[in-house]
Parts: sequence; structure tokens; C-alpha cells
Amino acid sequence: MYRTSLCLALTFAVALCMTAQSRVAADAVNASTTKTTITLKVLTCESCAKKVAAKLTEVSGVGSVKTDVKSKTAIVVPKGNVSLSPLQLWEAIEKAGKEPVKLEGPSGTFTSKPKQ
Repeated sequence: MYRTSLCLALTFAVALCMTAQSRVAADAVNASTTKTTITLKVLTCESCAKKVAAKLTEVSGVGSVKTDVKSKTAIVVPKGNVSLSPLQLWEAIEKAGKEPVKLEGPSGTFTSKPKQ
């Protein structure tokens, strides 16, 4: 009986881990197809990167922001299936005192300020 309970518990634990892994993988695929990558003309320090991230986080529908000083980029992932406004993202960068040079996302690629 002890072996049966242990085997059952182990089977349940493995199934739970597999479910969690598939959910994480699905979230990663969703994030990669809905993310927006913004390249900035200048991003030289972590303080500036934090300011950019803070302004992007203020945009309605933004779930997470990851900035990278080395590549001068900000990667924005929406909450759920929200469509983010390229214009609002572009303007958030400007409000942070920075100049975006390229925005690539589900709505297209922009090298100048989007119209909407």
C-alpha cells in the first residue's frame, strides 16, 4: 500500500511539473509573437534604462519591460492578448527623454513616429 501511494504521488508530481512546463513554454511563445522591441539612439546607463522602463510601464496594457543598455533596446511584452499602441510606446520613450530609432512589433516596423 505504501508503494502504491508513493507511486501515485510521484506520478502526480511529474504530471504537475509537465503541465507547468508546457504553460511556461506557451507563455514564452505568446510573448515572442506579441512583444515589441524598441531600439534607442542612445542608452548609456542603467539609470536611463530604468527611466525608460518606468515610462513604458505606464502605457496601458504593458505587462513587462526589459531594457538592455548594451544593445540599446527595450523589449515590451503586453498583458495577455492586449494590442499595444506603437504610438504610445514611441511617445513613452520620448517622455523618458530618449529618442527611439526603430520599433518592431505585431503592428509592424517603424523607423519614425507612428501615426496611431
